[in-house]
Amino acid sequence: MKELSAPVAEIFCSLQGEGLYMGQRQVFLRFAGCNLRCAYCDEPASLDPASASGMTPAAVVAAVSGLARSRRASDVSLTGGEPLLRWDFIKAAAPGLKAAGLRLHLETNGVLHRELKRVAGLVDVVAMDIKLPSATGQRARWADHLKFFRTAPEKTFIKTVVTSHTGLEEFERAVKLAASVWDGVPFFIQPATPRHGVRPPSAAFVEDASCLAASRLRNVKVLPQQHPIWGVK
Repeated sequence: MKELSAPVAEIFCSLQGEGLYMGQRQVFLRFAGCNLRCAYCDEPASLDPASASGMTPAAVVAAVSGLARSRRASDVSLTGGEPLLRWDFIKAAAPGLKAAGLRLHLETNGVLHRELKRVAGLVDVVAMDIKLPSATGQRARWADHLKFFRTAPEKTFIKTVVTSHTGLEEFERAVKLAASVWDGVPFFIQPATPRHGVRPPSAAFVEDASCLAASRLRNVKVLPQQHPIWGVK
């Protein structure tokens, strides 16, 4: 039987630059391959699994835990690409990562709800995106997002990237989706980082969006990506 492996784009230690754990030192385990192609993607090199190195769960556990010890990190961010495409690998590696004293922080596009169910009991944090069609350039995935959030709401926080093309009606739909499951979910409005022709929304839109979200949700913050500002990976 062929040994389980996954395409790993990179393993490195840095500061978390988004969402609820912004500023926390983490080891980043970046899987290659994604089921979406978002216009604002900040890691396009990780979209192609063929460009990554195949690693076994044991090799990943050794590399991640060793780096965490040397760099004093207590969390590992499972990111991509889309890490849930490798749910079986995560399931195999999780016990070793946990034994090393690491918390598992899953960064996901919030679409693969069936795959999340297979690993929800193993991860500690789910950083879920709600992908707005205006920001991604792709079709809406409202039903998938709803099923995804319902899987592990107590572990989840939500990020919603907004761009100069995002309208309040579309954004409100994301807010209503989140509120329908748990109105206390940490909900981050993330103005897009300018890249690949994508531009952030106006200050007026961000203000209106924040007020709209706060009318239905109890824990709303505006937080752009910080690692480009800090100059770290």
